Amino acid sequence: MKEPTPRSARPAVAGTGLTAVDRIYWDDYAAPTEALGGSCGNVLLSLAMLGHPVFPVVNLGDDDHGRFLFDEFEKAGCETRFVSRAHTGSSPVIVEIVDTANATHRFTSTCPQTFVRFPKWRSIDRDHVCQAADTLKSVSVFYADRVSESIVLAMEEAKRAGALVFFEPASADDEMFDRAVRCATVIKLSDETSGKSIADCNLNPESIVIRTHGALGLTVSNRSVRRHFPSSFAPRVVDTCGSGDMVTTGLLDLILKRWYREGSWKVDDVFDGVEVGQRLAALNCGFTGARGLFLAAGGSHVREMLDRGLDEASTSYVTTLGSCNRY
Repeated sequence: MKEPTPRSARPAVAGTGLTAVDRIYWDDYAAPTEALGGSCGNVLLSLAMLGHPVFPVVNLGDDDHGRFLFDEFEKAGCETRFVSRAHTGSSPVIVEIVDTANATHRFTSTCPQTFVRFPKWRSIDRDHVCQAADTLKSVSVFYADRVSESIVLAMEEAKRAGALVFFEPASADDEMFDRAVRCATVIKLSDETSGKSIADCNLNPESIVIRTHGALGLTVSNRSVRRHFPSSFAPRVVDTCGSGDMVTTGLLDLILKRWYREGSWKVDDVFDGVEVGQRLAALNCGFTGARGLFLAAGGSHVREMLDRGLDEASTSYVTTLGSCNRY
């Protein structure tokens, strides 16, 4: 993949944050499946599978898990020159345990078979930001779901160059959080995580704020405008993991498509995009894992469904994809 072209041409995406191996266990704890995961990883990989130019700026270990994640980015079509594999660390692993009978899941950082704790996520550093500086100044969208000094530097670099900065924080505990918020064009908060402790008065009044409320839908606000979007109907529910990432994917996909067609984005694109994202998330619930729909249908079929507006034909197709409780 070449360097991103000017924003009047095809818009590109860069991002950093949680990228990990998702190790998925079912009720019997036998034969776990592994996939690329983490919110940052899920969003970037999904956008690449939908045909967008994507530049992950992430820090992995030079281990089997790191090589697996690197290969997954490459197979999806991402530009991987800013994917670092350090010899001094290991790549993170997130365990998801799925209860197929009740369509619920839980996460742990400990292997349920060996009881060994998996490595934690590690941020990029200043060297990574310097290496990616030209790309950060060229992309149209920059995504981040974690905070560190170097990540905030990357956000600020992209913001100064005119990118839409999409910030989806997992918590508000980091001392750099307030500085990151000031960079955010769009900030997405979940009632189940960071949104519980962050009031609107503590956010940049110029930012578009998306608050997700689980099964109750989500709310989008921008200055005096505030709209609630009920959840979309899910034709089949196996696993709700990754629903928030699918909302973000559908939203950014719509923004990037309109940006390419019209040369810019508008606030209304966010309002339209969250509805697309909600419908995508509802279909994804019929499969195990955060990107189960993409793995079952393939990126090209999901691209076709989004281009058709995720219509009834899309729903019918998804429900005929066969076994939905394994990759």
